Amino acid sequence: MKRKPRIPAQNTGENNAGMPKYTIGVVSQLLGLPPQMLRRYEEAGLLEPARQSGKNRLYSDQDLAVLEEIAELYEQGVNAVGIRHIIQMRRQVVILQQEVNEVRQTLFHYQEEQRFEVNLPETDK
Repeated sequence: MKRKPRIPAQNTGENNAGMPKYTIGVVSQLLGLPPQMLRRYEEAGLLEPARQSGKNRLYSDQDLAVLEEIAELYEQGVNAVGIRHIIQMRRQVVILQQEVNEVRQTLFHYQEEQRFEVNLPETDK
């Protein structure tokens, strides 16, 4: 199913990205996807939106990003199982990139400490 052109979402801070705030109707309009498709994605286990009082679905900005990714993969002909694997791999890549950056920062600080210790003047005995 071809989706309608997307209406750009408002840019909010990182802190609010995980906060559920959009109803299924709003998400449907923002992404140009029918509500039935959003429900199918949930049924397939690709996304789990929050529930308001156990009934109404509420989507966060993070959910919107995942839904955009799902819709793009679906349009490319990837089935639900493939989409799930791709999303899991992409999440793992992000985690690994964060770990690499942390190790690089630790190494940089260690090298700076070593350089500082080498340049310290020796005291007279």
